[in-house]
Amino acid sequence: MKQFIALSPRGNSVLRRNLLIGLLLVSFGLAGCGGKLGEIEPAAVDTAIADAAAAVAAAREADAPSLAADAFAIAVSNLEAAKTALAEKKGDEALRLAYQAISDARIARRDALNIAKNAELNAALLQKATGADELRQTLSAKEEKLAEVRTEVRDLQREQEKRNQTLSELQEKNRELRDKRATYSAQVAELSKTLEAIQKRATRAETELRNYGRDVLNLRQKLEVAERMAKEEGHQKRAVVAEINSLRREFREQAAIYTEKLAEASQVQTDKQHEEYLKQKAQEARAYVDSQPVLHPPKTGQTSLSTAQIAAGKAALRNWENTWYSRNLDAHLSYYTPGVVTDKVVIHESQEHRNKIDLQQLQSDLREMNTYGWSKVKMDTQVEGESVIGINRLTRLVTPAADENATALYNIWIREVWMHEVGNAWKIHHEVWQIYENVPNF
Repeated sequence: MKQFIALSPRGNSVLRRNLLIGLLLVSFGLAGCGGKLGEIEPAAVDTAIADAAAAVAAAREADAPSLAADAFAIAVSNLEAAKTALAEKKGDEALRLAYQAISDARIARRDALNIAKNAELNAALLQKATGADELRQTLSAKEEKLAEVRTEVRDLQREQEKRNQTLSELQEKNRELRDKRATYSAQVAELSKTLEAIQKRATRAETELRNYGRDVLNLRQKLEVAERMAKEEGHQKRAVVAEINSLRREFREQAAIYTEKLAEASQVQTDKQHEEYLKQKAQEARAYVDSQPVLHPPKTGQTSLSTAQIAAGKAALRNWENTWYSRNLDAHLSYYTPGVVTDKVVIHESQEHRNKIDLQQLQSDLREMNTYGWSKVKMDTQVEGESVIGINRLTRLVTPAADENATALYNIWIREVWMHEVGNAWKIHHEVWQIYENVPNF
């Protein structure tokens, strides 16, 4: 319940009446005194007016102009009237008005203070009442929340009971699964051992097959070179025989029939010799290939490089190749590691000459090879272990064909480079050269 405090105006009227009576008595008492203002001393009037002004100022500080406007206005009016009476030499009137102004100002100040205090008390009561309402609302909300929580707790308890039942069923199923898993694990272990053995046999077989294929490829290349060289020699021999026959026809016009028969016999003999020559050269080539040590390390086709590393290695191979064809030899040599080893194989007239060269000799040989005009045939790439392999095939015409029956001869240069990653760059750590000199293009 809201309560407000208010002061009764009865006390104000009594105080005002008493002050008026006192002022009248003072006026009558001073009426018999001498002075310039009738019978009243000017100093007494000045003092009263000063006190009245002080009382008005005190009332103004208490906010009387707004809280006790009527009483304050009367006090101000009486003060001004007292000043006017003093100026008109009406001492008793000025003194009475000054005391009246003092009384009215004090009443206005007291009323203002009481009203302000009442306002503070009323505000405090309102604040307490508002706080009580808020507390009641908060309590009601918390009681509702508590009821909801209790309901949720009951629901959770029921769900927990269901989960416990489900958990018991799952535990039973897990026990059954563990028993089955143990059985399956034993079977899987046995199968894994069998599979591992099969994979090892397959890997060995695949490696042997690759090595065999590589050996067959090398043998085939050398046989082709040998056979073409043999064919070229056969062509040259046939040309010589034809020229001899022509001379014989010129010098022996009278024995044309005999010369033709002789030429036919010579041709038959040449064909037989050529066939025997090819067989002999093929046997020599096979025997020579079998007698030579393996030039290339075995390749398994397996690698530990990631896809990104393989792509980076192939890009480095392309850049290395481009530096060669652009004749930027310094950039070309920058792709080699200081400890690079190069196997150099030169095949000339079916004979191989092998030697290993270091980086210094490699630089010298590359500068010499760079003076010739090499043509690119193709560039193949492979991956092995931690290396990316590039097989670059180049050719250079040495002897053009003299006529349609002759065969042009070339120098064929096969460069196989092994490049691996060193830090953030790809470098060549091994290279194999195969240089076929004065052979038909194959």
